[in-house]
Amino acid sequence: YSDAIFELERYLVTYPNHKDKVYAHYLLGMSFYEQIIDEKKDLKSILDSKEQFKIIIRDYPSTEFAMDAKYKIDLINEVLAAKEMYIARYYLKKTKWIPALNRFKTVVNDYDTTIYTEEALHRLVEINYRLGLIDEAKKYANILGYNYQSSDWYKNTYKVFNKNYRDSIKELQKNKQKKIGLIKKFKGLLE
Repeated sequence: YSDAIFELERYLVTYPNHKDKVYAHYLLGMSFYEQIIDEKKDLKSILDSKEQFKIIIRDYPSTEFAMDAKYKIDLINEVLAAKEMYIARYYLKKTKWIPALNRFKTVVNDYDTTIYTEEALHRLVEINYRLGLIDEAKKYANILGYNYQSSDWYKNTYKVFNKNYRDSIKELQKNKQKKIGLIKKFKGLLE
């Protein structure tokens, strides 16, 4: 890929007004994109790829490459959000609350269309509640409830504020186990 990147960059400098310039940008973006391994590795190729796809969307919005570039940017944002979540979870595990908060806020603010938004919102609730910032925790809980009310992360967030909820869940599980036991006994009598 390094040879292709070098040649494509040279082509763009040598022929700045060529009719196929958009294709060169697309190939350059794909050359960077194909080097993405995972969120734990170097971000340079990810960011370079995103920049090339942004150029295509901005300068050539009516081409067939623009739609694919938008799709690729969505995938790149998933990787970048995964990177932020990976680092934030590390800080959370080490009880470094402020850096964790900042990373989770980055996910919510910059990558709000990714799959990591729900967890980031829940973690913001959790950390703010631990720090005693109850109003801030409620703000994020409301956002999570409004957008993702049926998710497991919302249920976990609900547990943060309602300690009795945990006890009632345990009670419901005990009652369910009792009912299952009664049904098994009843079936045993019929056999």
